Amino acid sequence: MTRTRQVKAVYRPLLDRHADIVHVGSRDLWIRPVHHVALRIMVDDTSDPDAFYLKWSMLDIFSPLDGMLGIIGWCAGQLGPPGGSQYAVWRWSDPSTITDMISVIETEALPLLRSMDTLKAFVAFYRENFEIARVGAPEDRLIIDIALGHLASAQDILQDLLPHYREDGCASSASYQQTRNKILAVADPLLAGDRAALATILHGWEAANIRGTKIEPYWEPTPFPLETASG
Repeated sequence: MTRTRQVKAVYRPLLDRHADIVHVGSRDLWIRPVHHVALRIMVDDTSDPDAFYLKWSMLDIFSPLDGMLGIIGWCAGQLGPPGGSQYAVWRWSDPSTITDMISVIETEALPLLRSMDTLKAFVAFYRENFEIARVGAPEDRLIIDIALGHLASAQDILQDLLPHYREDGCASSASYQQTRNKILAVADPLLAGDRAALATILHGWEAANIRGTKIEPYWEPTPFPLETASG
């Protein structure tokens, strides 16, 4: 059995039983509809043709990304075979693999991903379980706080970032320029407390990330908490 047929043998019964998932590409399942966070289950190959990992990921899609579909996600985890470590490798040669994968996806992955039914739920889970969400790149925390409508917190982060990024201090670094452009795009409307302008920026980034990808048909643009929160 080829790898594609093996993956289809796992996914086909899941698709028959669950209307909110879709098989995109060769080995990805996505929760639909896609709102501000893309939720995915994937088969990740190893150098051994018989061995693979089963993973889930959650990726906020409203901040500029480079090749969204190729990113596993900053908020991601692995699913191991029943009774083993979550980091354990799966093997196609094991006759129980297909049945066990279906069970693990239905009992572990889908309930977790479905619980991320709002941006607030995702951010709470991300910040509770992943240190990078609390102490990592401040520009990422900045954008998430803006999306949540936590403008005071976002303004505090911005005040720390602006002295370093207001002047172009590292013109030769592509990553620096990407971060700088992101920060400066929201700086003035954030300082002015202009929620409408900030929402327009975030919606534009989200659309740019999604349009032209294979999951665009399942994307439903929705308001950010920024647009409904009062402070």
